[in-house]
Amino acid sequence: MKNSSNPAMYETMIPNRKTSEISTIAILLAVIPGSFLSHFSAGLVNIALTDITNDFQISLSLSQWIVTAYLLSVMIFLPIMGKLSDQFGRKTIHNSGYIFFGIGVLFSFLSHSIIYLLLSRILQGIGAAMLQSVNMVIITENVPTEKRVKALGLIGTSVGIGGLLGAPVGGILINWFSWNTLFLIQLPFVLCALIVAIHFIPSDPRGTKIRFDFIGASLFAFSITLIVFVLSQIGEGIFHLKQVVIVGIGLLSLFTFIRWIKRYHSPFIELSIFKHPIVKIGSCIIIGSYAACFATIVVLPFYLRGVLEYSTTASGLLLMIYPLFLSFFGPISGAISARIGSYKVVQIALLFMIAAFTFFAFLNMDSPMWTIIVILAVLGISMGLLTSPNYDLIMENIPAAFLGSIGGTIALLRNLGMVVGTALGISIVNFSAIVPVTKWLTLDNIEEQISILNGFTNVFILFICILVVLFIQLKIVGRKIPS
Repeated sequence: MKNSSNPAMYETMIPNRKTSEISTIAILLAVIPGSFLSHFSAGLVNIALTDITNDFQISLSLSQWIVTAYLLSVMIFLPIMGKLSDQFGRKTIHNSGYIFFGIGVLFSFLSHSIIYLLLSRILQGIGAAMLQSVNMVIITENVPTEKRVKALGLIGTSVGIGGLLGAPVGGILINWFSWNTLFLIQLPFVLCALIVAIHFIPSDPRGTKIRFDFIGASLFAFSITLIVFVLSQIGEGIFHLKQVVIVGIGLLSLFTFIRWIKRYHSPFIELSIFKHPIVKIGSCIIIGSYAACFATIVVLPFYLRGVLEYSTTASGLLLMIYPLFLSFFGPISGAISARIGSYKVVQIALLFMIAAFTFFAFLNMDSPMWTIIVILAVLGISMGLLTSPNYDLIMENIPAAFLGSIGGTIALLRNLGMVVGTALGISIVNFSAIVPVTKWLTLDNIEEQISILNGFTNVFILFICILVVLFIQLKIVGRKIPS
């Protein structure tokens, strides 16, 4: 296996513009907030789902769509915005992303019903897709070669910290303010980042008009939405003939989508990217790891607040252990990879993650706080070690013709993992609970607490199995590929 990526391979992808040290810093200050905020917002409302459910008097499966609608919007519009940036320019799409994101945040804050909130989250998701689709390309085009790898690493770190810092910050804020405030606090940062982006991201020429695969995009969006919808229904204990038909239609649409993109000359997702075995397993690891970690961020607050009866502030502070260790080990994972190789680091990271989820599965109603702190630290270490080396493996082994689109593809895989993790996590806990979600914070007896705990445990058992399969498959692929 190769030990490290070769920065020179980017030279043939996009011509690099000459920039000064100050210009490079300014570009990073313009781009990194978008990467951070778009993932921060995804996790910010997770800990407030119970409060929103109580406020609007809706079911948990419906409130789950506050998170899912945002993630689906990001995932569906990522390839669309990436292609539109070829026509209208990176700067135009990126800065429009801040505008859409900011309007979505403002409307979410002002929402007085679940319908308005869902529509606002979709608008916010479209803005996040604009930001995520071009951030890596803007850096590749404008940051000098010798600083480019480090700059791209900062994007990866901001993604990880943003996604994992949302829930703990939300937990602290919601203890003092209403859930609406979680959206309002993002607005000043969006406005500041937009001003910096307008002034410091270099303008780029518009390209020729592109042909977009709307049929492929529609089939993909339709199939994923139906499958996630059925998962939420199962979480409510509903699985009848109607749900069987819906999931059948969803799977048929997914099959049709795969058949379509194999034949279309400019498909929504280019399957040729995934020809190499390492790229295939690396992509599955992205989906599986983000699904596992995002499910954790979604369900852990219910355990902390409902079973252990911690305050939202205490829950939020505990959840900050995760991004704290991720932010420390993320930047040094590259140095470790340079010594022992990205392939070995990914294996070690998966073992750490499996260990963390195994310990999670053994938590009970009397688990001390220090135990949770240690487990979250191990999980943060695992995700910090995993992300950059796994990206490195993928970048080493994709066809050169697809280097320009791999950033958007990786972002799509991340968001797919987040969507699946959110749906599975909440559905499994909700299926096991014997009380409605409106009572999850005020459980009356030990039977109710045990039902929530059982759902919590089942989530981690499922992801232990998934991560073990990924680890074994990675070992098998590694033995088949020559060093």
